[in-house]
Amino acid sequence: MNRELIQALAFSAPAVCALVYLVMLLLDISFTEKSREEKRLRIFLSFTFMVAALCWFGLVLQVANHKAFVGYTSVFLLTLMLDQILIYRFVHIITAIGQKKHFNRLHFVVPVLLTAISLATDLTVPFHQQEAVIYSGDNGNRWFEVLYSLTGIVFVVYNSLYPMLGLLRIRRYRRNIENYSADTQRTSLNWLLVMLSLTLITIPVPLAGLLFNMDVFSDFYFSMQGVVPSFFVYTILCYNLLSDNYVIIVPDDENLPVNVTEIDPKRFARYLRDKKPYLNPHLRITDVAVDLHTNRNYVSTFINRTYEMNFSRLINRNRLKELERLRHSPEHKGVANLELVLMAGFSSYRSYLRVKNQEDKARKLKVFNG
Repeated sequence: MNRELIQALAFSAPAVCALVYLVMLLLDISFTEKSREEKRLRIFLSFTFMVAALCWFGLVLQVANHKAFVGYTSVFLLTLMLDQILIYRFVHIITAIGQKKHFNRLHFVVPVLLTAISLATDLTVPFHQQEAVIYSGDNGNRWFEVLYSLTGIVFVVYNSLYPMLGLLRIRRYRRNIENYSADTQRTSLNWLLVMLSLTLITIPVPLAGLLFNMDVFSDFYFSMQGVVPSFFVYTILCYNLLSDNYVIIVPDDENLPVNVTEIDPKRFARYLRDKKPYLNPHLRITDVAVDLHTNRNYVSTFINRTYEMNFSRLINRNRLKELERLRHSPEHKGVANLELVLMAGFSSYRSYLRVKNQEDKARKLKVFNG
């Protein structure tokens, strides 16, 4: 097998992977009950996988069929940009912090504009001149040479800029989610952090080198450094969406009562003791606000001022206390530790370990600081 065929097979693998996950998401929509928002999110990610598959198909043509790739250049340029914009849009939805803010359409202006220019160029620049620029490096047409060079630059910029923007959104999300949800496992978004970091570190340079026909970077083994992580990126995306491993902060005016009443420390302590809301592993601050006939901001401010901690930490401390009570209860003697952890309100054993480690670190720091 020659080098081009091996590369073509390698580049087709992520395309097939993306299409398989697309089908899995559509099947999940068809055969499981989902809310309208969950269905929309799955449909959106399915479209993202389709764009990703078209992008990888372009790389297959780039090494396997030169003439077909020349005709595919405009589609390839569009998918190069849309791929990361759509993933960022997905991150934008997941990391929403309760503000009714639409995704800025300006993100799509550059892709549409460049694609339109590319299509116009296809009609004016002879086919053999385009092929000479892409594969021979000859100055067949100066304008097309600039446009094609822009393809590689766009690839590097979009695969660097948008993952960084996504990482910034996760950072902001984490600052807000602790006052909204106590499910530390689903709110950590570590999977999203890993996915964006993989994209940023491993994908832009190797595959851009292939587009620029640079001998060092277009080496097969070097380009594989951009292919292999794509499997992990797509797998991480699909698995965690299907597992509902995320929490989206809903706008403030949803799921809240019309009448708002104030609460005092005694009433709130009685509510925690009698109702034990922390036993709900997916408890959100809006659930507490509805129970107490108040609003989210009021509950958050009340907890911060009264207990000097955020909502997530308060709820998880109560879960730890409940776990200790269950462990020392005669009626639960012999019950497996995992079952007790779930009975105490933790969504998983990993979530419990995360909370316990955080509390242990906080306790040690407090002792160390006197």
